[in-house]
Amino acid sequence: MTDISGLLFFLRDPCLFIDRKKGRDTLTDMVKVFIIGAGDGGEAVLSRLLQFNWFEIVGVADLNPDAPAIHLARAANVPVFLEDPLCLLQKMSIDLVFDLTRNPVIGHQLIQISENNFDVATGEVAHVLWDMIRELEDREARIKQRLGENQVLLEVSMILSRSETPDEIFQAIVAGAMRITGMPAGSLSVYNKHNHELFLVATKGLSSDFYKNGAYPVRPGGLTEHILSNKDPILIPDLADFPAFDNPVILKEGIRSLIALPLISDKGPIGILYNDDFQPRRFQPTLTESLKMLSTQAVIAIQKQQAFEQIKDLSIRDPLTGLYNRRYLNKVLASEMGRAQRLNRALSLVLFDIDKFKRINDTYGHAMGDQVLQALAECFELIIRPYDVLSRFGGEEFLILMSETDEAKAISSAERLRTAAAALDLLPDGDRVTCSFGVCTLERIEKKTITPKEFIQCADHALYRAKNGGRNRVCIYEN
Repeated sequence: MTDISGLLFFLRDPCLFIDRKKGRDTLTDMVKVFIIGAGDGGEAVLSRLLQFNWFEIVGVADLNPDAPAIHLARAANVPVFLEDPLCLLQKMSIDLVFDLTRNPVIGHQLIQISENNFDVATGEVAHVLWDMIRELEDREARIKQRLGENQVLLEVSMILSRSETPDEIFQAIVAGAMRITGMPAGSLSVYNKHNHELFLVATKGLSSDFYKNGAYPVRPGGLTEHILSNKDPILIPDLADFPAFDNPVILKEGIRSLIALPLISDKGPIGILYNDDFQPRRFQPTLTESLKMLSTQAVIAIQKQQAFEQIKDLSIRDPLTGLYNRRYLNKVLASEMGRAQRLNRALSLVLFDIDKFKRINDTYGHAMGDQVLQALAECFELIIRPYDVLSRFGGEEFLILMSETDEAKAISSAERLRTAAAALDLLPDGDRVTCSFGVCTLERIEKKTITPKEFIQCADHALYRAKNGGRNRVCIYEN
């Protein structure tokens, strides 16, 4: 067997083949290979070499015309030689000969004629070369996989940069993860550290029942807490190997394999990105790094959106109570009035203030007054409906916009708020805080056209009646 160091160098770096036989370095695109012995071994070698564009098979030789590699060579348009090839080899330009005959005589002759002409691979050398070829195949596959993943990451990054709403961002993150992993389903949950809960914000490829589980607690010592406390993705190829994993929602969906990607910022966890498949999977080695990069992109996108929402929220919220401010209320009121008038829907306003609030400030101080405002705001938010708009309208005045609400329902709501306020223990000496309420519905107003300002003035007239009537009561607007 001759020296094959040039080939070994080539296999490590296919872009450069060192032709040591000729005593110089030669750049070449192809390695010219001749195969002697077309049995099962020859067929295996040939089938492998045909997969590479940097091997040129210049011939396959065997005395048996029905040898497996002879048929494969003819199908691949590779030259076939049904004769003793030793004489041919001395005339051909060849870099490497595979001797797969296991014939010591042929092996000895090849070594004699190969000097300064070509390398010979036989026996254990062939196995070494195959190991290197397999390694190159794996490396090429990993490179292709990584390039594909990086392309997806770039596209996801561009989509996230163009997304304007939380829903667009959440959906882009889920879709991007599914493309990288090749898995048919996914979901994203955002973590609320104050309540220790995860809120499902986006799903794809899962049933509508899955979305019904919109919020779920993070139990100490549970799987979710374990995921959030890790920085690395958790990959489960087959849930059947984990009998202790008995999440009924996951099992009902028929999920068999999953990836849980914790989204961690410098301030702590902000969510979990899941990818799911309905059958067991094998995960590529490059996947973990790509998922980490996606995690970074997702965290940045979510944080930017949260920061934007906070800034937007500051512009429409009262800084003391956290309720909507007057500017936001005026904007929503105009829209709701137009809708109610256009569709002939009920619309009500409840305007109320704290009775003798100046005396509270004068007696207990403005800090106590602020605490009263905050406590009432928190209490009222728990009582009103989620789609009612509660705003701080003035110093101690509040206004509630109640869509799809007639006069009777508005009065009932106001009474609940009045009773709740009087029941609160807010002042040091046990003195009670009461509120007066004015209720006005759009249908009560006789004018055919009315502005938002006039609508509020009507509610203010009703509140004035409650004040003059002795306070701590609910009055309706009367024309």
